[in-house]
Amino acid sequence: MHIAENSGNETSGSQILHPGSRKLFCYWEALRAERPCPTREEFSLGEVRGFAPDLVILERDHIRSSFRFRLAGSHVCELFKTNLTGQDVLAGWEKFEADTIHKHLIQSLSNFQPTLFRARLTTDNRQQVAVEFIALPIRMRGSERIQLIGGIFPFRPAADLFHERVVNRELMAIRSVWTEYQNIMAGRPATASTDRRFKVIAGGLTGV
Repeated sequence: MHIAENSGNETSGSQILHPGSRKLFCYWEALRAERPCPTREEFSLGEVRGFAPDLVILERDHIRSSFRFRLAGSHVCELFKTNLTGQDVLAGWEKFEADTIHKHLIQSLSNFQPTLFRARLTTDNRQQVAVEFIALPIRMRGSERIQLIGGIFPFRPAADLFHERVVNRELMAIRSVWTEYQNIMAGRPATASTDRRFKVIAGGLTGV
C-alpha cells in the first residue's frame, strides 16, 4: 500500500476536523500549559462531559507489542458493537495499517506529540462512516508512566447505523500533531518532533 507524505506548515491542531476532537485537544493544551503533558488526575470528566462517552484511555501492552483499551466510553463501544475495554487497540486492522498506527502511538508516548488519524468503517449493512481518532499523552501522578487519553468521534451517530458489527476498517490519513513544550530539565523551550507531515493513504477519504 502506497503512502503519500505531504509537508505542511499547519499550526498546532489545525488539521483536527471533528468538534469533539478539537475540544478535547484544546482542553488538553490548556491543562498542560508549558509542560509536555498534563497528569491524569488533572483531567476532569466534568469538564468534557458533553463527549465523555466518546473517550478512550490507551496503555501500552509490552507483552503483545501493542496497545490495549484501558477504558472505552459507551459511544465507542456502541460504534464497534462490543465492549472494547481490555481489548487490543490494533485488532481488526490490516498489518500495514496496524504497524502505522502503532508507530505513531509509540511516538506519542516518547515525544509527547498527539496522534491524529481518520478512518472509514464499514458495517455489516454495508454502511460506511468516517471517524476521527485523537490520542493525547497524559502522565500518571508521581510516576513516569504515560498513558494516552483520546476520543473516537464518528461523523455520524452510531445509533443511526442500525448495524450489528463493524466488518472492515480502513486507515485514511494519520499524522502527529505538532506541539511545543517547556524542557523542564534544560529550562528552555523544546519541540519533541519537527515532523508535521500528514501521511495520506492512497485512495483515502476526501470531503469529510
